[in-house]
Amino acid sequence: MQGGFSALRGEAAGAVRTALLSAENLQLAIKPEPAVEEQALTGGHGGSEETAKAGNDDLKEMLESSKESLKLEAMKRIVGLIAKGKNASELFPAVVKNVASKNIELKKLVYVYLVRYAEEQQDLALLSISTFQRALKDPNQLIRASALRVLSSIRVTIIVPIMMLAIKESASDMSPYVRKTAAHAIQKLYSLDQDQKEHLIEVIEKLLKDKSTLVAGSVVMAFEEVCP
Repeated sequence: MQGGFSALRGEAAGAVRTALLSAENLQLAIKPEPAVEEQALTGGHGGSEETAKAGNDDLKEMLESSKESLKLEAMKRIVGLIAKGKNASELFPAVVKNVASKNIELKKLVYVYLVRYAEEQQDLALLSISTFQRALKDPNQLIRASALRVLSSIRVTIIVPIMMLAIKESASDMSPYVRKTAAHAIQKLYSLDQDQKEHLIEVIEKLLKDKSTLVAGSVVMAFEEVCP
């Protein structure tokens, strides 16, 4: 086992060197589509507690409308609130109902929201777990990655097997952004259930051989967490 860890450390060191040598390319690679999500998620938990109840009620009505255009407009406003650091957690029940929308733009915004609040609203998120599992097969890389991020934010041991399977599958995804998300999810799963260490090491070994610089930094962080 010690020899195996030494080999892994060697691969991790190689991944670090690759990431450093390609730092400029890595920075550019992060900027496309996922950057929209990252920008919206930078807001903290803060925000005024005095957000007008009437405003929230209007947004809830829009989200429950039969018109996709109203739902989309509501989600744009909600994500705008998050980006400004406002607390929009009260809207979770109304937002999560739209997670299975067939409108890709609406679905993207719903997942931006869910990634932000799933850890705070675990009971409600748990009710939609089958939808998140299906989203792991979505044609859009942002939806697949977001679904994994939501799953890994639900800190309930009963879904550990589901999380483990999702991480394994995402580690083989054709999108480097999704594989990077899988590396981040490794750390979350390990903190929830350290008995998964052996399985997680297998995924780390696979990701350490990934040729994408977008994945390199994240998998090294996962290695340091699981195999210190």
